Amino acid sequence: MTTATETRSLKMHNKLLLDVIKRQAGSLEKAVLEGVMNAIEANASIVNIHFNTNDVETNEPGAELIIMDDGEGIGSIDEIHRFFETFGQPHDESENKTWAQFRMGRGQLFSFGKNTWRTSTFRMLVDIDKMGLDYHLDQELEEYSGCQIVIELYENSIGTFGYRSVDALKDRIATLVKFMPGKIFFDGEQINTPAEECSWDLETDEAYYLFGAGIDLKIYNLGAFTTALDLARAGTCGVIVSKKQLKVNFARNDIQHDCPVYPHIQHVIQQNRIKKTRRQNRISNEFERMSILLDLRDGNQIYHDVKTLGLIRDTSGRLYKLEDIRKNRTPWSFAERGDRRADKILQAESALVLDDCVLSELNYTGNPNKLFTWLAEKAEYGKKFHKGDYEKKMEKAWKSLEQLYKTFDDLAGSMSNSYKSIPEKQLTPAEKRILTILQKFNWADRTVCIGASDAADAWTDGRTHITVARSFLKRLCFTSPSSAAELVMVMIHEMAHDDDDKGSHNHDEEFYRRFHDLCLQRNSQASLIADMLYYLKQAKINEKVAKYTAKTEKAEKNLQKKISARKVTTTNEDDDGIEEEF
Repeated sequence: MTTATETRSLKMHNKLLLDVIKRQAGSLEKAVLEGVMNAIEANASIVNIHFNTNDVETNEPGAELIIMDDGEGIGSIDEIHRFFETFGQPHDESENKTWAQFRMGRGQLFSFGKNTWRTSTFRMLVDIDKMGLDYHLDQELEEYSGCQIVIELYENSIGTFGYRSVDALKDRIATLVKFMPGKIFFDGEQINTPAEECSWDLETDEAYYLFGAGIDLKIYNLGAFTTALDLARAGTCGVIVSKKQLKVNFARNDIQHDCPVYPHIQHVIQQNRIKKTRRQNRISNEFERMSILLDLRDGNQIYHDVKTLGLIRDTSGRLYKLEDIRKNRTPWSFAERGDRRADKILQAESALVLDDCVLSELNYTGNPNKLFTWLAEKAEYGKKFHKGDYEKKMEKAWKSLEQLYKTFDDLAGSMSNSYKSIPEKQLTPAEKRILTILQKFNWADRTVCIGASDAADAWTDGRTHITVARSFLKRLCFTSPSSAAELVMVMIHEMAHDDDDKGSHNHDEEFYRRFHDLCLQRNSQASLIADMLYYLKQAKINEKVAKYTAKTEKAEKNLQKKISARKVTTTNEDDDGIEEEF
C-alpha cells in the first residue's frame, strides 16, 4: 500500500489577524507611538499630533485623533499592496528601518477607530468595526505631501478614568516619544528632545545613560519608550536610550532575551550599581537594599564591597551590616516582621531576631542557620585567600554564627503573645497612682488602661485606648528623668499607631511620619516629660508620706491601745487596795 504525502503550509485565519489588529495596543498612546515611529521611518522631520473633540464630558463618540508628517509617505500602488494591505511583510535590509520589525504596528491605529489615511495620490479608509478586514482605496487624487492619518475614535476616552483630560493623554504620549529624533508636536507644543541633544552621565557605543533620576529605570529603544524596570529589579533609577535597535517582543513593551545589544546595556547598569555601592556608606532605599542582596547571591557583587552596608533587617525594621551579623555572639533566629515577642527579645538584647522575609527574597530554601554562610560563599567572601586556606577561612568566620542559631519557638520559649487588661480594682496602689497620673493628660482622646503581656510594653487599638503593661511600669524608677521620658515616649509611640498593634508591630513610613510630627509639633506630648517627672516624684513622695502616716497612725493606735489597757489594770489594782484598806 502506497502512502500519499503532500507538503502544505500553515495558514492564519482571518479571525487571528483581526485579533492581532485589535489586541496589540492596550492604550491609545501606544497606538500613537506606532504612528510616530512610522512617520520618522519615512524620513519625516516634523510630526504633528492633534486631538479634536466636540464635548469631552458626554463621553460620546466623535473625537478625532490626527497624526500628520512631512515624510515620504506611500508612493505607489505596489507599496500599498505590499506594506499597507499585507500584514507581516518581511523587511528588506535596504529599507534601513529604525524600529520596524514586524510590519504590524499600524493595526494598533486601526483598533481604536475609523482610519482615513491620505498620502501621495491615495486615500485608504479602514473601519474594522463595520468592514472587518476590507478597506476602501481611492486613487488618482490630488498629490498630498507626507502622510495624514485621521482616526475617528470608536470611544472618546477623554474624561474617563483612562485619561482625565487631553493634557493627561498628551503627557502619556510625551513619555513614550520623549527622546525620539525630529520634532514631534502635540497640539502645537513640542513634546520630544532628541537624545543627542540631552545631557547624560555616560555614553557608550550602545546607549546614553542617566542614573539617579525618577522612581524607576526607563529604557528607550532608539528614543521610543519600551519598558521600565522597577528599582528592585534594576537596583537603580534613571533613563537609558539605546543607539542601536533593541530586539523587542511583539507588543514592543519588553526586550527579548536574545537581543544582542541589551547585554552590553545590562553590564553598564550593573557596573554603575557596583560603583555606587562602593562609594556610599548607606542604602538609599529598600529597592536598592534588595538589589544589592540579589547581586551578592548571583555573584555580581563581592562581600568586601558591601560588608559595612545595612542590608539585613530585624523584625523591628532596623538594618544590620553583614559584618555585624558575622560577629554576633548572641543567639539568633528568624521571625515575622513586627512580631511582638521578637520585639521584646530585641529590646532585652538577649538575642538577634531577623526578618524572615530575607529567606524568600533570596529564594533560599536551605537550613536557615546556613543562610549567611551560603550568601558569603556566593559573594566570594575571602576570595583573596588561596583555595587551600579558603575553607578554613569560611569555617572560622561563619561556623560560630551557625551554631548560635535557634528556632524562634525555642528562642521565645514560654513567652505568651496574649494581651490582657486588668480591672482597676485589681491594680496595686503604685499602679493606681501611675494610672491617675497618666489620666491627667490627653493622649489623642484615648483612654489609658493597665494590662498584662509578656510581649509588649504597651498596645493600642488605634482609636479608643492605650494599655500599658504592668511589667513595663514595674521596671520604671519614679525619681529618674529617663524613666519619665521613656513612659512619655511609649505613650507617644502608641499614639502614632492608628490601627490595632497587638500581635503584629509594624512600622511603615506613615507611622514614622506621625511619630515625628507628634514629637515635634507645637504643644507636643513630648513636653510632658518634665511634668511626668514631677508627678512621678510627687507620687513617690506621696507614697512615702502615706506609708509614714500609716505607720505613725498605726503606732499611735498601738500606743493608745496599750495606754488604755494599762489604765484598766491600774484601776483594778487601786480598787483592790481600797477594799483592803476599808
